Amino acid sequence: MKNKIIAAVMAGGICFSAVSSLAPGVIPAHAYTLVATLRKVTVPKETIAAGESVQLGFDWSNGAKPELEFSSSDESIAVVDENGLVSGKSGGTAEIGVTVKTSGRTLTVTVNVSEDAEKSVVYNASELSLGDKLKKYDTIHYDGKNIGSCANIVNSKGNYDLAFISEEDYMLPFDAEVVGFDGLYIYLAPAIEGVTYIDGRKLSAGDRVERSSHLLCYDYVINKMVYPVFLPEYYGKYIGEGEIRVKAIDHDKKTITLEAVPNEDNVKKGDINGDNEINVADLLKLQKWIIAEEADMKDWNAADLCEDGVVDIFDLIALRKLLTENSADMA
Repeated sequence: MKNKIIAAVMAGGICFSAVSSLAPGVIPAHAYTLVATLRKVTVPKETIAAGESVQLGFDWSNGAKPELEFSSSDESIAVVDENGLVSGKSGGTAEIGVTVKTSGRTLTVTVNVSEDAEKSVVYNASELSLGDKLKKYDTIHYDGKNIGSCANIVNSKGNYDLAFISEEDYMLPFDAEVVGFDGLYIYLAPAIEGVTYIDGRKLSAGDRVERSSHLLCYDYVINKMVYPVFLPEYYGKYIGEGEIRVKAIDHDKKTITLEAVPNEDNVKKGDINGDNEINVADLLKLQKWIIAEEADMKDWNAADLCEDGVVDIFDLIALRKLLTENSADMA
């Protein structure tokens, strides 16, 4: 058999082996190694605070990752340890160099340090509560207490992104609010341009809900699945067509019931009981509902005489006025 040097260029690095004695066409499993290429180095914050530490991010191709060496152009501004953790020292700008030991190739990233910048906060997932406000660059850490292993995050497409916090700490790229928990899942509603939220904690029965909004609705249970954030696509899928109204809400149990009211141009304002007449019976039913919220109204649109999207005492006053006017016309 002849000695043969096996060499191959593969994606992400050079694959090679020592001289080996092989039969023609035979390559042993240990004959090559895929070496990853460092494609990009990033710093997670635009500006870090003096006294704050952040971890550099590394974008690797597939393969075995070689060792790295780190350096700072000005250690009075920022220093970096052997793991790529950058710490701000004083206000200014420093270049952090990252060198791949095997190739000697160096990539750099600019770090801005300010003594006026606010330090980011690291939260343990189990310590978060409903309604907590988190800021951009804050980090959620999974502390292994069966809460917040994963995060469902509302995105600008009107759906959820999923972050696995148990695998890696999650740094928020936006301001956000904690809007729900469901076992190991935590739900976050970020401040994203084009996304409108309605806070279910501020709603009352009879309130109108815009179909384009993301409803922070406590827990809406559908097929035994809990939806702390009700997305726009859910209204047609689970509630129906027409105007969305709050049918019932329990702020103690944090549950909400929605209903769809057909949009009809011929809605008869004041016909609360749906008998096609406007009389004292409608007034009594509306009054009973406002006081005890027990009456069954056929059409919320008919009860909303003020046309402000809310059924309340002002609609009762408007209905009394309407009945008085109708009585005067008949006299």
